[in-house]
Amino acid sequence: MHVYASDSRDRKIMPWVLAIVAVLITYGFSALVVRWKIEVPWWVEAPSIMSVYGLGHLLYNRLMWRWRLLGRQITGIPDYRGTWFGVQTSSYREGVPLRSMMYISQTWTELCVEFVFQKSRSYSLMAVVNVTPGVTEGLTFEYSNAPRPDAEETMHAHIGLSHFRLAPDGKSMEGDYFSGRDRQTIGHMKLLYLGAAQMAYEEAEARYAKIASA
Repeated sequence: MHVYASDSRDRKIMPWVLAIVAVLITYGFSALVVRWKIEVPWWVEAPSIMSVYGLGHLLYNRLMWRWRLLGRQITGIPDYRGTWFGVQTSSYREGVPLRSMMYISQTWTELCVEFVFQKSRSYSLMAVVNVTPGVTEGLTFEYSNAPRPDAEETMHAHIGLSHFRLAPDGKSMEGDYFSGRDRQTIGHMKLLYLGAAQMAYEEAEARYAKIASA
């Protein structure tokens, strides 16, 4: 995974919150040892502020950022993790619909977008997740695409840019993409959320067909 940027206030506030919590925990441990006259073995070191902060940051980055409180996520950064599947139309195919699968790995600070198409595969190089309403809201990423061995000779590796917006219910997202100057193709995708687990293409395609026909 790679680091991604975000305009969420959570990125500015949480480091301070974690630092304050680390200080309180460290102070509380020290006060408890003194009050109860606990004899700490010589081989046990008292937790430092930095070690408690590091542990708290690790837990928040990997797990706590996606927790929900009263039905709402505690962070302002959307959770894109999981397998997505849907339909892609491209100027390269003159608008003929194609199936495509996307899998996103994400923590509070890192993210990776992997695309699996019928004839190629892509992965993100850099990304930004903006939450401020406006034209930049959503997930924007630069990607590198490589064709499969059985792809047409006209297909070759290229760099492109995608922008997706998540539906309010988090069950679907859609967006546009543009490939580099070598190919100069544009396209549109609409994807449905299938689950948090990473799936094989065939499994995702079968589950998508079941959901789409329901």
